[in-house]
Amino acid sequence: MRLKNIIRSFFLQESKKEFKHISALESQILARVREEQELEEELDKSFTPAPRPFWTFRFPLAFATVAILLFFVGILSTQSPVAAKGSIIDALISLRNALQQELTNLLTTDPSYRDKNSQKYKQAQQEWCSVSARPAEEQEKAVAAVREFLDRPDANVTYECIRNPNDNDEEHLRVESYIVDFDRFIVDTETNLVVEMSPKEGNWGKNKDGSHWYSPQKDYDYTPRYNLAEAEVIAREFIQDHQKAIGKIDLTKLTLETGSKGENEQSMNFFFTWKGERKKRTLDHSYTTCRADIKKEDADSFEGGLPCITVKEEYFTPQLTVTVTQGGQLVSFSNELGD
Repeated sequence: MRLKNIIRSFFLQESKKEFKHISALESQILARVREEQELEEELDKSFTPAPRPFWTFRFPLAFATVAILLFFVGILSTQSPVAAKGSIIDALISLRNALQQELTNLLTTDPSYRDKNSQKYKQAQQEWCSVSARPAEEQEKAVAAVREFLDRPDANVTYECIRNPNDNDEEHLRVESYIVDFDRFIVDTETNLVVEMSPKEGNWGKNKDGSHWYSPQKDYDYTPRYNLAEAEVIAREFIQDHQKAIGKIDLTKLTLETGSKGENEQSMNFFFTWKGERKKRTLDHSYTTCRADIKKEDADSFEGGLPCITVKEEYFTPQLTVTVTQGGQLVSFSNELGD
């Protein structure tokens, strides 16, 4: 506790934003240490375990935490405030990376975390999202874009997680998700622009009497104010008026496709998809495919009698999609114009 107070008193002299980010990470670290200690105590009560090497899985986290805290005290007593601050942040970043790696291993390799609907998995996933988050000042740019998208400067924007858009563990984490009420927003971390907005999935289940229950859902305005052509004007104006949130998009270079869908005439949605020319892009990570239609002379290898090739490029069609209700309310937005 004394070490924690020393660190806290030092960072109180810094800006509130920086302290808030460090304090949150510090709390996560201390919580993890307490969890490890409680687990060790329970094990000691149950049986006397065989001696374990000090480099086994659970011990290094608590040990590294104590070592870094002691390291902080030494820095604070021997260096100038500016130099000490830099060293402490570097040490915290290293510890954050270690925590992120530990949680990644738990979520991907530990059999007890395979049930993604379990509270154990959800809690570990939430911790991973928190530890892996960008600095607060970077997230504020994303939050500003979401508020600009909604035309709501006071919108309560909640960070959800950061991830790879292609669910590839080897790729750099490139997009963040945020929640506002019943909607999820995907933000590109390189540009801090909104690239997707869609309704957040809800929950449902069955009651004992056989009836179903549903979590609260978003209410949409289906007042029959607009037809397809009038709703297109709304979609175009939205793209034009929200360049700070979604970037500047030249619709004149794209081909428009429209459509409508609804359970009945009282609940109609209008779809507007602007498509670019089909083109080729280089994949971040190549992959191997084996098919009967591949010519043997083109094959890199063979598997089970089938010719295989390594795919390094693929074709795709850039497109931008906006969905609007017949009442003029935005339902979803998806920008897939980039590579």
